[in-house]
Amino acid sequence: NNQIQKEDIREQKKMNPSTVSVLLLLAGLVIPGALQEWHVEYPKHFCVVEGSTARIPCSFTHPEFPKGVGAAHQVDRVVWCRNHQICQGTTPAVYDSRAVRANSPSVYLGDRTGNCTLKINNFSQDERISTYRFRFDTSVPTWRYTGQPGVNITVTKAEVRVSSSENVVREGGRVTLTCTANCSFHQLEVNWYRNGQALLENGPALHLSDLTFNDTGNYTCSLATSTGKMSVPWSLVVEGSLTLIFAVGRVVVCLAVFFLLFAGLVVARSIIKETCTKEGI
Repeated sequence: NNQIQKEDIREQKKMNPSTVSVLLLLAGLVIPGALQEWHVEYPKHFCVVEGSTARIPCSFTHPEFPKGVGAAHQVDRVVWCRNHQICQGTTPAVYDSRAVRANSPSVYLGDRTGNCTLKINNFSQDERISTYRFRFDTSVPTWRYTGQPGVNITVTKAEVRVSSSENVVREGGRVTLTCTANCSFHQLEVNWYRNGQALLENGPALHLSDLTFNDTGNYTCSLATSTGKMSVPWSLVVEGSLTLIFAVGRVVVCLAVFFLLFAGLVVARSIIKETCTKEGI
């Protein structure tokens, strides 16, 4: 019998802790909530477009607070930080429930019971490669936790892509410009500009058809939520019969101005010569 008991003890030691927990739960020996672990759940990678607003989904759990007479333990602080391992010390917080900043671009949409979602407005290129982490402190001494490894956020610029490989298009032709980026726009509104002037069209794609000389210009796009953050310009040149007429017209005007100036010089020279002859100079 002693030999059998020793073997049973050895087998229990070999059992996976999670298996033991499941068996205890099935046996009714574990109180619901006691199996909760320290954990923060959020995406490992997140991509946003410069100037856009994005929500970082986040949730957290912790072990059940210790019971005691008069005990009322709770999560009493939540913190989001950027490029810091444990969101502690002198590192400026993106959000700190104990020091909420007015007009901060970061808005905490969560609570202190399990939701830690964060909204960030107007992402900038300064944050183009950053790691965000969430931390929560409790009223139990030493009970605090920072979710690892964090969320790796990449901020990318919008850019104009074109259906044509050439930026010179003949009159009457068509071209489609697409405002895109390495990240999805998530159906955000896009504004279009020609030579800095806003166009009536909006949306990720700009369809230009029956092109005329007036469509020539530098095209840019930006998200409606961004301020002054436009894509790199793309130049469109529309050429054809009208373009040739305008070009010839410019040449004729230049030649006319030249001949007028030349004629003026000839007349002025004749007047000066005649005046000098009369005065015997």
